[in-house]
Amino acid sequence: MAKTITLQELKPGDIVLYSPPPGKDAWESWLICFFTGSPVSHTAMIDSNPGYAVQEIPGGATVCPLPDPGTRTVYVRRLEGEPDTSEVLKIAMKYVDEKLPYPMSNLVFLGMYILASDFLPNTATGLTIECALKAVCYVLMEFINKHFHPGTSAPPMVCSQFAAACYDEAAITIDPKYKIHYNEEVSTVSNLIHKMIDQLTEEEKEKMYEIEMEEGGLQVGAVAGQNYAEQLAKAIQEQQNSNLITAPGKISEGLIKTFYQYGKCMLKLLKNVDYPDKKQATSEEIVNLLKELLAIQEAFISPGDLLSHTTNLMDMGELVYTAEEIAPYWNKNEN
Repeated sequence: MAKTITLQELKPGDIVLYSPPPGKDAWESWLICFFTGSPVSHTAMIDSNPGYAVQEIPGGATVCPLPDPGTRTVYVRRLEGEPDTSEVLKIAMKYVDEKLPYPMSNLVFLGMYILASDFLPNTATGLTIECALKAVCYVLMEFINKHFHPGTSAPPMVCSQFAAACYDEAAITIDPKYKIHYNEEVSTVSNLIHKMIDQLTEEEKEKMYEIEMEEGGLQVGAVAGQNYAEQLAKAIQEQQNSNLITAPGKISEGLIKTFYQYGKCMLKLLKNVDYPDKKQATSEEIVNLLKELLAIQEAFISPGDLLSHTTNLMDMGELVYTAEEIAPYWNKNEN
């Protein structure tokens, strides 16, 4: 019999993960489950009133009632040591008051990443392309935030990113114990950058890499994102037609150069760092750029990651409640 938890046992800030809603209109939720290999498609955090949850939905950050009993499976996760996660809830409510927007574009970019990683081989080359795509996604999301969502104190986030970011903010501003730790199935990006740095530093520092730049140099904004996405598609096609790993466990020069271009665009948008538009770059120059990227990697967290790919979130079981049990909580909030 599955482990269960009641409404009375919930705590403010508990992470809840929902299975897709019933009906043919829930195709986006079912696609998220399909491509992430997970039974859940949505993330929220329990409100101070346990009949409600704080979450990001297409209308923005808000407080919504829990699903009608029996319509969706609700899984509950709680930090080990059970710290006072009402502090995390306070951070979430700050964004509710601010009406932090929910960008549908994030789902598109997250979907691009999921689709690409699903069809790429589990090799150093495939994971490098995956890492590059993450960089493109983050560049475009930041660009959209800066130009279309002014006045917010954080980038727009989808549901799982919102929950993870609130916990991260609590870890930074209140106590490190609020930090959610992810296992190796999530934290691949920094490992890949370290692998590229190690490979490059074993070579001569002044080894030159020929960099193919667009006419007119590095562009900024959505146009640059589109151009780099097209380059990524070309890299994937080349991978299918040839062996891009030049030696066992070694990342090809072509992919290192491609990632160098992604990184330049990313740093330009996020930190306003300009790198000269050159036809060549040395190993040392590429390593320096990779080290800057290590400090600003964005974790693309899915609901399935929070369900199954953490090392310090406890499985509290499935939330079980009836209409009679939850009605007082809903009535209380209405009053």
